[in-house]
Amino acid sequence: MITTGKGLVLLAATLLSWISMTVMANTVIATSDTSKPLPTTVKNRHLQLLKWLKLNPLPYVEHVYPVAPQEPAPTAEPLLNLPRSPKIVIIIDDLGNNQQSGERSVLLPGKVSMAILPFTPHAQQLAKSAHQKGKEVLLHAPMENHKQLPLGPGALTLDMNQQQFTRQLQRSIDSLPNISGINNHMGSLMTEQPQQMAWTMGVLKEQRLFFLDSRTSASSVALEAARESGVPHLGRTIFLDHDRDPKKIASSFDQGILFAKKFGSAVLIGHPYSETLDLLEQRLPSLGELGIQLVTVEQLIGQQRLAELQP
Repeated sequence: MITTGKGLVLLAATLLSWISMTVMANTVIATSDTSKPLPTTVKNRHLQLLKWLKLNPLPYVEHVYPVAPQEPAPTAEPLLNLPRSPKIVIIIDDLGNNQQSGERSVLLPGKVSMAILPFTPHAQQLAKSAHQKGKEVLLHAPMENHKQLPLGPGALTLDMNQQQFTRQLQRSIDSLPNISGINNHMGSLMTEQPQQMAWTMGVLKEQRLFFLDSRTSASSVALEAARESGVPHLGRTIFLDHDRDPKKIASSFDQGILFAKKFGSAVLIGHPYSETLDLLEQRLPSLGELGIQLVTVEQLIGQQRLAELQP
């Protein structure tokens, strides 16, 4: 027992300090907006506060600085709503000059993509109509070819310097609403040029657009340039109507189906010929029965990227 005056003072100070801490703790707890009560009283007040915090955690505040991205979960694929079935992309090229065939193309069933030539009479109207009907829209960019065939407005040629080239490409992009990417119109000579393809990909990366190589040349370096620049890309598998004979078009379509079943996907390019549109109007509704899914270029690129990331 403490009997000295100094001891009594020390005891009184200790008691006052403990009472003050207890009152403060009760005040904090009483004024907190909680839905859970304090746990049962314990001798150690600090332990009681820790238990209370466990029952009433502080709200999470998201970081405002960038964090390292996490690897996609194995269930990431359903985000694109693409089941694990063979897929084909079908693109109709050379749209914009003829309104009737253009409108018929836009009315094709399913996610057929529309590649529209810039600065043509019906380009903007078809781009808007296609977008309203849920179709993917591409700029069909005219590029110089080996045969010196006429290219039409918006042409990209080898005699352009970088500024002229990129300005022309940007003008063509700006001329069409709602585009997701571009593919080359002709371009057998242009797509063989590493420098010009690098210029092309620079513009597309800035605009967040994909590039689809129509593969008009076996020596094309377009996909390599896209890969090096980080631009999403695909290449054509089959031309549907290199020969406009209906039997040949049907055979090419069947080849595309077989290719997709064997390798998982195929990219088919056709034109707004009456023979091609006849076949597509007849065959597209039956793709589901064949176990084939018709998707857009953007969807297939996204699916392939997810597949590459998954173990």
